[in-house]
Amino acid sequence: MSLSPTTGMSKLSLETGSPVHRDRSRMQSVHTSPSAPEPDSPSDPSEWEAEADDDDDETDIVSSPTGLKYNISRLSPQTRQVVRGLFNQAPAQEPPQISLELCGIREGDPEETGRFYAFQMHEVVPCSVRIGARNSGRFSTPRCECPDARDRHVRPCKHLIWLFDKISKQALYDHDPDSELTLTEFGFPEELGDPFEQISQIRLDILADGLHCDMSDPDSDTSPPNRARIREAREMVAAVAGFQPWETDGFRPDLESTYNTATLIRRGDLEASLFSLMLASHSLAEWVRSQLSPLDAAVDPFRNIQQRVARIIDEYSLAVQAPGITAQDLRQEKAVEGPRDVTWAATQIQNCVRKIEKLICRRSDPLIGWARSSAAQSLVSILKAVVGNRPLYSRLVGSQDSGFVYSALEPLVDQSQFVEELEGIMDTIGVYGAPPTYVANMRDLVTRMRGHKTEGGSAASGSGLPRSGKTPPPLADPPAPSRDPGTGSSTAVQFLTPETPASAARRGSQSARGARGRGTSRGSKRPGSQSGDQGSGSSKKRARGA
Repeated sequence: MSLSPTTGMSKLSLETGSPVHRDRSRMQSVHTSPSAPEPDSPSDPSEWEAEADDDDDETDIVSSPTGLKYNISRLSPQTRQVVRGLFNQAPAQEPPQISLELCGIREGDPEETGRFYAFQMHEVVPCSVRIGARNSGRFSTPRCECPDARDRHVRPCKHLIWLFDKISKQALYDHDPDSELTLTEFGFPEELGDPFEQISQIRLDILADGLHCDMSDPDSDTSPPNRARIREAREMVAAVAGFQPWETDGFRPDLESTYNTATLIRRGDLEASLFSLMLASHSLAEWVRSQLSPLDAAVDPFRNIQQRVARIIDEYSLAVQAPGITAQDLRQEKAVEGPRDVTWAATQIQNCVRKIEKLICRRSDPLIGWARSSAAQSLVSILKAVVGNRPLYSRLVGSQDSGFVYSALEPLVDQSQFVEELEGIMDTIGVYGAPPTYVANMRDLVTRMRGHKTEGGSAASGSGLPRSGKTPPPLADPPAPSRDPGTGSSTAVQFLTPETPASAARRGSQSARGARGRGTSRGSKRPGSQSGDQGSGSSKKRARGA
């Protein structure tokens, strides 16, 4: 299949290397008309001139489906063509054709020093991306193993541009969504800095959650589903089933506990079948994700940031318990990136809060009702989680007044449905102690929230969500540390060596069967509290768009 730069951005997704996807990809390649072959380089100088003339008619600012804007004026004509072709949107009804299967940490060859991050992508045949430190040797410049990059010397190829767009969306906490990024000939924006260092600071497994990607273990040939993907699959099923965002947390907890790769089709249970199939195929999950409304919990950006904070606190808690944790639990690939101590956790949490603040205060496209409520709920939940962890509290609140959370809540004083939760948090802060200015500012914020009333005299939520005696907390206490929630779920996706063409690599699949049949053929129904009691409101189509 030709790797033409005209392939749209929506063709890319994050995917496992399951047999289900590989079989479907083969069938698609048979029924899809072949694309026009891409020349290695124009043989006639007039062709270059024609390309340059066409390029002059195009704007130098392009937007990607992630919402990031890029200035491509510094790129070569060939690279500008690749970028524009990649970011052209294909119809949303078409399934994605390119996907990201795995990410992992690898050591260099014996004659080299250092380590590199490896990302394996799949487009009918797999392709791999390596990102090494600047002093690491051959991967000091990000490198893709696709035919365009390996044989035709297209630099950067569309896979690098696509991957770095996804990484930039996760890593650029302080970036104003309405400002432009400067795309470089390496495939990543100049503002990203050193991609290797950016990934190291976040930690690869934390980044993998945001990329909807599984993470491989260098000591094993299996790759169990990322626990964030398992949660997200349940959230997407809830959205497809017609449940409202505030009902998602209680929806079908049995889906996660009974999931087993040996039983993808759950006869009599469409919800469980869809759940299993989305975990088996990243391409299907990406397709479903692209069809959801921004209101849905699975794609709510504020809820996703809040869940990242929960994961950071979980990882920090694991590191604190290190003396009682086995080496297998700690995993060697986590240790090489640096300590997961209070400094790391506090920095990442501050970054997450700053990102929420940037999304709230963006100049264009101001937040509408549901988004304002979601932003406020995420901020309150993050503050509550930090206050519940004394070392993090001491670092983020107790030591100095940096405006943690309350500065981001300032534009959201209309969200008075969270007053009771904030007052409960302030009671705890009063016991722990905090800088006087922090306490005064928080008290002033709560007072203004309480005084914000609608014309009818009731508190304004601005969200359209039903008010109840207690606001449902979206961020529960950090869960007990666990390695892999998906029992018996693994795939044998292996990274390709740089010297091995993707089409020649043998890719197997291993699944534990027989003894793991406890999740088979359950005709489980939706819990009663989530079905009959909801009335017609829970089944109506939600408003789309932010």
